[in-house]
Amino acid sequence: MNTTAITEAENGTLQHVFRTANRLWRRTGVRGVDRKDLLTELEAELDGARRDGHSASTVLGEDSALTLRQWADERDLSGRALRLTVVVPVALLGVAAGLAVVLLAVFAAFSDRPTIDFGPFVLPMYASAGLFAYLCALLSVWVVLRRDPHASSTIRWLAVLLPLGAIVCSGTGIAIAWWRNFNTSSTVFAVVITAVVLALGMTVGIARYVAVRSAHGSATEDRTVAALKPA
Repeated sequence: MNTTAITEAENGTLQHVFRTANRLWRRTGVRGVDRKDLLTELEAELDGARRDGHSASTVLGEDSALTLRQWADERDLSGRALRLTVVVPVALLGVAAGLAVVLLAVFAAFSDRPTIDFGPFVLPMYASAGLFAYLCALLSVWVVLRRDPHASSTIRWLAVLLPLGAIVCSGTGIAIAWWRNFNTSSTVFAVVITAVVLALGMTVGIARYVAVRSAHGSATEDRTVAALKPA
């Protein structure tokens, strides 16, 4: 009875350690397949420590988060995951939040509902909304990637490519509207929004891909040069 209680407590502790490790490695950009390998290695280390009568802290040390990060860093596994399923939706939500007023105005126009006439302030409103959407997208991505080793490079690439993506989106939207004779039907509205979302999503994905791949390409080149240097 006693042994069972101890075993259940140990299993509960181990499961907590595995969940914490998996979450930490995911946030630091370790790919799913690499996380499985790390978890298998961690399980073996913890099992060995348990058999020798030691606790999990023997393997993880006093700062388990630091130890787990070092495990991934020492094996050069951190920052390899693109995490597009997180980065792209967050960036799109940031853009949508910044353009909320403009999107409502466009939706009202396409649905033949009365809209507010901003008069001479319409262009400054669109410009400020675009700038706000740009900043919201960058901030949203930075928040979700704040523990990722390539967060800064991702933000830099996104800052460069997002305006280009916005130009592509504008051109695509105008082209679709022109193709449909500027029809304000809900179908045209849905097609325009879909095209814009796809173009922005591709822009964010390209920015993240270039940031991750360029960083690891530079690291690989540095290691190659160091290996070729004479002792």
